[in-house]
Amino acid sequence: MEDNIYFKRHTFEIREVKDLKYCKEDILEYLNELIFFSLESRVSDIHIESKESEVKIRVRIDGQLKDYKELNKNLGIRLITKLKLMSELDIGEKRLPQDGRFKGQFQDKKIDFRVSIIPTIFGERVVLRILKNDISKLSLDGLGFSLENIKKLKEVLNKKSGLLLFCGPTGSGKTTTLYSIVNYLENENLNIITIEDPIEYQFSNINQIQCKTEIGLDFATILRSVLRQDPDVILVGEIRDKETAEIALMAALTGHLVITTLHTIDSISAIDRLINFGIDKFVIATSITAIESQRLVRKLCLICGGQKEQKCCFGGFKGRDAVEEIIFFNKEIRNIILHKTTKDLEEYLKKIGFKTLLENGFSKVESRLTTKVEVLRECLI
Repeated sequence: MEDNIYFKRHTFEIREVKDLKYCKEDILEYLNELIFFSLESRVSDIHIESKESEVKIRVRIDGQLKDYKELNKNLGIRLITKLKLMSELDIGEKRLPQDGRFKGQFQDKKIDFRVSIIPTIFGERVVLRILKNDISKLSLDGLGFSLENIKKLKEVLNKKSGLLLFCGPTGSGKTTTLYSIVNYLENENLNIITIEDPIEYQFSNINQIQCKTEIGLDFATILRSVLRQDPDVILVGEIRDKETAEIALMAALTGHLVITTLHTIDSISAIDRLINFGIDKFVIATSITAIESQRLVRKLCLICGGQKEQKCCFGGFKGRDAVEEIIFFNKEIRNIILHKTTKDLEEYLKKIGFKTLLENGFSKVESRLTTKVEVLRECLI
């Protein structure tokens, strides 16, 4: 009996453009050209958008969307269908959202592609997220944090207990920060378990668990079971509800190092968010060791110095750096959370020299790493 190759996840071999035959009818060649351009141009996401009479393609570079090309409707539909086949999705379903992924390889580099498809008024819209599997290169020292905060953060991580909370909007680099911490902590003497939705990058020596909410396998359910797996370090992709927050905080109180994220605008707001969840202030004050909030700002191109030379960069910028603020908990901060107000905490942090997102961002402006406009756009709350 023959194998059904439809359900086999093949690796898409990506070739350089000069090696293509330039056959306009070959949809794979066109997809290859699109992906090769994206890899060369540091594209993080490819947007394929069905319009009334054409299909528009845009790419996201350093957080900014840029027009790439417009295709005729027929070619665009064929491209979307091919992506569905490669991602093992239902090519006949055009009424409901679908999510999938496929693997690619360029030279000796393995790359994952996450595919999200939704129906729109003129047809389907696809977003292709490019996930390069070079996470071993991620390090805390390369994130862009201030030297003072990196030093204190490493001291907190080396304690091997407590909860570290990383905050910021979608696309602010929280996942990269979490994975950099896992790389820093990775040790054969530690049992490190991650709970993610979705798993974006794979670690060879880490136990990773994928949430599947459709069968009831959510963060809280998995986290309860993980605590019986003798973990040393637990990474929880995101706190979305009171139950997950309570379990994570209690895990930190019982001698585990817990690393997780929360969607808030700054680090102080995270405390209010947990209180609004209904978490006891005592648990918050005693279990958390640090709260970090971050944004990503574009870096000035080192070659043209921000002169917008398109051959070397994108609009004068190349790459992005994190701008962070971190509250490291001490006895006084814990006491303020228990007995005083957020306003009192803000005044205390100002007194001890706590640097906000804006202040750390402006230090990058002074160092000619980015511009004032860029910092204000990303860090002004």
